[in-house]
Amino acid sequence: MSLKIGIIGMGVISKFYVFALQNKLNDPLLTAVCDLNVERLENFNDSEVLCFSNYHDLLTREDIDAVIVNVPNDKHFEICRDALKARKHVCCEKPLTLTLKEAEELVAISREMNVTLFTAFHRRYNIHFVQAVEMLTSKEEIAAVHASYLELIEEHAGEDKWYLQPERCGGGCVADNGPNVFDTLSFFLGKMRVQAANIIRDEHHVDIKASIQLITNSDIKVHVELDWGYLHGEKKDVLIMLKNGQKIYVDMLEEFPEFKSSLYHEYEQILLDFKRQIELGNCHGEAGLDAVRLVQETYETENLKI
Repeated sequence: MSLKIGIIGMGVISKFYVFALQNKLNDPLLTAVCDLNVERLENFNDSEVLCFSNYHDLLTREDIDAVIVNVPNDKHFEICRDALKARKHVCCEKPLTLTLKEAEELVAISREMNVTLFTAFHRRYNIHFVQAVEMLTSKEEIAAVHASYLELIEEHAGEDKWYLQPERCGGGCVADNGPNVFDTLSFFLGKMRVQAANIIRDEHHVDIKASIQLITNSDIKVHVELDWGYLHGEKKDVLIMLKNGQKIYVDMLEEFPEFKSSLYHEYEQILLDFKRQIELGNCHGEAGLDAVRLVQETYETENLKI
């Protein structure tokens, strides 16, 4: 039987889930949608998809197996917690939570209830990134890595103005984009720790730019550059420098000229991997937790020199 999914929160990212579920995949099956703003549900009024304005009502449905949590960052913990306790498998948009303590609690609940807790790190599924990682035979051949995640946040936020409210976003580019970059790197480099960070904030205390130095457990040096005020379109890339002098460059937006068009194939893979992790039964939020740890370390090591 198909995995029946409900989406909680129909903001700017929801369209990528909906497109994949309604146009690309037969399983999982989009069963319900939920948003406080009922206008966002109007496209589903004439369909078989159930509509809710209160996520608690959605969670009581026995015919819904799993939920996608796509709400402002400050609501992730509460809704994920309630969904896990309702024995629903959870796919949460990054970051998993705003604090390490909250992430640890969700991981514990996921294990206790024996349901999947999965974080939607879409860049690990980018076709160009996947092809680049397949070129590597071992981490031992890597000398250093540089990753950039540059954008103009107003273009990406759309109607979701909470991105620019630090108390809701968690800070700014470090809290929101940091987890995506950290996961992309950890995916092929393994465990990392932050050594130093330089963060620039605007007048509203939103961190809009950051330069972060990390190191892996095998002593590979990693540099991450984040920017929410990038005026030259969008840049999402990874440069892998090998010990033999060769370089592997990954432009995640290559062949995706339209704004956010790379997300369509990435979010399709998120849904397929979410279903796969549910079937395996051993995913309890570990990747999301580790990304939250690195965000916390970034803020804690701000302005340290190495």
